[in-house]
Amino acid sequence: MAKKCDVCDKKTVSGNQQFHRHSAWRFRAPKTKRTWEPNIRSLKIADKSTSEEISICMSCYKRYQKDGVAFLIRKDVKAIRKLQLAV
Repeated sequence: MAKKCDVCDKKTVSGNQQFHRHSAWRFRAPKTKRTWEPNIRSLKIADKSTSEEISICMSCYKRYQKDGVAFLIRKDVKAIRKLQLAV
C-alpha cells in the first residue's frame, strides 16, 4: 500500500534530523537524513452493489468519523465517484 492519503494527498516527506549539542559552540550539530511518514489506514466504503478501498490518513479519518460520507464527497475523492452513496 502506498504511503499517500487519497483524500488530502498527504505523503512521505524527507529532510534533515538535527541534533543540538550544547556542549561547545565550536562543534557543528550533526545532521542525518530521515523521513516522516503519514499515519495511513485503509478504509472500505460500500454502497448497495460495489465497494471501494481507499488509503486515508488519521486526520482525514477523524473528520470522516465526524461528518460521514459527506466529507469524502465534499473533498471529491476519485475512488468514490462511481459509487452511488446516499448523503
